[in-house]
Amino acid sequence: MICKSTIVAGALFVLAAAASPASAVTVGPHSVAPVAGDSLVQLAQFPYCARVRRECAERYGWNSRRFLYCVERRGCR
Repeated sequence: MICKSTIVAGALFVLAAAASPASAVTVGPHSVAPVAGDSLVQLAQFPYCARVRRECAERYGWNSRRFLYCVERRGCR
């Protein structure tokens, strides 16, 4: 015979599994990855991007169309 506490524990387990964020069924839109402009990625790329901007400025002139293309192509916006 199954006791009442086993049934209650099973019911609570099923409810917890259904409400957990790791369930297979998702409700609503998925989260969006953070944009590099407002995350730590930009802080980590600072020395690289500063160097890239200097190199592109030396080649094409500061803030010209080709400068902006050069910076964008290398992933620094």
